[in-house]
Amino acid sequence: MKQQSERAALSSADMVVFAAPIYWFDISAQLKLAIDRTYAFGGCGFNFSKVALLLNSGAEGVYNAAIAAYKAMNAYLNWEDIGIITIGGMAEKGDMAANPKLAEVRALGESLK
Repeated sequence: MKQQSERAALSSADMVVFAAPIYWFDISAQLKLAIDRTYAFGGCGFNFSKVALLLNSGAEGVYNAAIAAYKAMNAYLNWEDIGIITIGGMAEKGDMAANPKLAEVRALGESLK
């Protein structure tokens, strides 16, 4: 049942935002699993062509591998990158709420209306 609702959501999406924490220089296993599950749509095509990437971590400068994979996927699938936002310094609960880069995330969301 859950797979059917995931397929329906992906099939009707105008855009997909990939979002995950970076724990060890790359995307999380959970996001990788979600991306891998989209492989089944490769043969019949995707309804959406726009994507964005949101990443956070405890440190700066740990995003290169995740961004490279995202850009390669976009190039291969001809997806349009709407934006990449990285937010470091997420060491404690509540750090996101006080981070000034959260305004970039809000602006990205508002630009999609």
